[in-house]
Amino acid sequence: MINGFKLTEEYIQFYEGVDNWEDAIIKSAEPLLNGGLVEQSYIDAMISSVKEYGPYIVIAPNIAMPHARPETGSKKAGYSILKLDRPVSFTEDGENDAQLFIALSCVDEDKHIEMLKEIVGILSDKNKREKIFTLTTKQEIIEIFK
Repeated sequence: MINGFKLTEEYIQFYEGVDNWEDAIIKSAEPLLNGGLVEQSYIDAMISSVKEYGPYIVIAPNIAMPHARPETGSKKAGYSILKLDRPVSFTEDGENDAQLFIALSCVDEDKHIEMLKEIVGILSDKNKREKIFTLTTKQEIIEIFK
């Protein structure tokens, strides 16, 4: 459980691939929208932020954390995970590719920082980080993020 949010199967998706990074952000945030954690305006703000500031959401090789300011439509704290077989590129040079998307919904700055710390803590464990890319079931993903 991260910041009071329990990751469940409906917040995890596996796809072979998507057309571009915008589609990856939309897909990664769909469970948040369907679960009532965010409004469509929040997803739109995620995309706008990347267009404005560049691929700052790519936090490590092949890992992106789409998020936006809480006031753009975040209703409850939580996150969802999208794992792609084929990475998408945020830049033409291939320096900012992502295959794992962890979409965050943060209702305030404090929760945002707490969630980032906890998720980055998981991802900074080299064994867990490498294992994520080999997992094939939602239950295995849930185990990593417990």
